[in-house]
Order: sequence, then structure tokens, then C-alpha cells
Amino acid sequence: MAKNNYDPVGTLSIGNVVTTSITLYKSNFKRYFQVSLRATGWLLAILLVILVAGLIGGGLYAVTNSSLVAIPVVIGWIVGTLYCSAKYATDRAVICRLAYQELIDAPETVAVATQQLIPRTWGFLRLNWLVSLYISLVAVIASFVLIIAVLIVAAAIIYGLKLPIENPVTIISIALAVIGALFLFIAILVRCYAYWFVAELPLAVEQTRSAHDSIGRSHQLISTVVGRVILIVTIAFLMLIPINTLGSGPSFFGQLMASTSTDLGTQTIGGILMIGGLCLNLLSELFIMPFWQIIKAIVYYDLRNRREGSDLTI
Repeated sequence: MAKNNYDPVGTLSIGNVVTTSITLYKSNFKRYFQVSLRATGWLLAILLVILVAGLIGGGLYAVTNSSLVAIPVVIGWIVGTLYCSAKYATDRAVICRLAYQELIDAPETVAVATQQLIPRTWGFLRLNWLVSLYISLVAVIASFVLIIAVLIVAAAIIYGLKLPIENPVTIISIALAVIGALFLFIAILVRCYAYWFVAELPLAVEQTRSAHDSIGRSHQLISTVVGRVILIVTIAFLMLIPINTLGSGPSFFGQLMASTSTDLGTQTIGGILMIGGLCLNLLSELFIMPFWQIIKAIVYYDLRNRREGSDLTI
């Protein structure tokens, strides 16, 4: 078997990654959209589970006036939410696998890719949990450390330099310290996210069935190019801001109207705006999800191709 010299990416640069992802998205739009539609359906199912559980729980409590009836409802809500979340995570990984197989010139159908990943459904849910947990822990620790740092700076200015709080120098200095801490906080989170950016791919295309190993594999592959990955993620995020914020405007104004007015008509309009914003957010997710998953597949492909050449044979 000869090594596959097909290299659609070129080099791991922002321009090549974005260009390749757009080309791949356009040429396989129907397949990716099919899976994205299915994944978005699982998101809707999660919302439906929450709504149904709330209605059933509220109805049972109204009839029995006992909170014990909530126990089976809560159990059903947890099981339903976990199942839908696992299916959603798996469908996202299916898009990654489809894109990766295209890059190695060994395309799969949606049915085949899905069948390959069904046995790892709960692994993808665990993977998402672990990544979310790690990022949350980093966020909490970073917040604590940076808040302490800002307080130390403020104390040094007020008590060390003996400047009054209302002094313009004090106000500006503390404000700059807060802004600097905020930017540093964002930079820390983005860097951590970059390390786990391709965590889905090892579980989707390699033999490993462990979510923990897949996360470690992502960190190993990206560790020496984390700066480039951060740039790729940042540019892609900036490109998608107009679509990402599609539903934010209606949702914001809807919440504002519903929370600040006692008029029933105004609250109704606010509720309609919030529902409309949610629908727009789901619609934007439908089109954005494949783009992000394709970028992950391209970065992963490039790293494996250049470092190992593993599995890149036909």
C-alpha cells in the first residue's frame, strides 16, 4: 500500500485552513447539512424534554400537592437529556469524520460514518463533559487569581502610594488593571480551548474508545502549534460573528421588554421576540456547526499527516 500524497491543505496557515474548509463545505454541503439537521433536531429534543418534564411535574404537583412526584419526572428528564445530548455530540463527530475521510481521499457515506461512531456515542458525551469541566475549572481558578491580582494592585495604589480612591490616577490605574485582567482571562481560556480543539477527532477516526485518551491526544498534537491554532480559531470566530449573533438582538430586546414592563401586551411581544431569537440561534447553529467541525478535521489531518503519516495510506 502506497502512502497517500494527496495533500489538500498545503500548510497549517489561516488562509489555507479557511479556504479548504469553505471548499470542502461547498462540495459536500448536502451530506454535512443532513447530519447538522439531525444534530440540531437533538437540540430541539432536549428543549422538548425540558418542556414536557416541566409540564408533567407541574401537573402532578397540582394534583397531589406532593414534591415526591417530582422524583420520577426528574429521573426521566435526566435520562432524556443525557440521551439527546449524547446523540447530538455523536452527530457533531460524524461531520468531523466525514470531513477527515474526504481529506485522506477515502470518503464515507453518512450512513457508514454514523454506523462507525454509534458504539462510541457515550464516549463523545463523556468527552464533551470532560472538556467542559476542564475549561470550567481553568475559568474558576483564573478568575480567582486575577481578582486577587487586581485587588493587590488596587491596594498598592491606595495604601502603598497613598492615593485617594476618587483620584483620577487611582481610577484609571484600577480600570486598566481590570481591563488587563479581563483580556488575560480571555487569553487563558482561548489557549486552553485550543489545546482541546480537535479532541473529538481521535475518538472519531482512531482506534481509541476512551474520551480521556482522545483529549490527551488532542493536547499532544497541538502542543507545538498552539499559537497557530489560536489564530485559526480567532479568525474563524470573527468571520462567523454576524451569523453567531443573528438571534442575540431579538433575544436581548425580548428579555428587556419582558423583565421591565408590567404590560401584558409588551410582555407577550417580548416572549415572541425571545422565541424568535431562539429559533434564529438554532438556524445559525444549523449552518455554522459543519464549518467548525470541518476546521477541526483539517487541523487534525494536517498535524497527523506532517508528524506521523499515520493512517494516511490508500
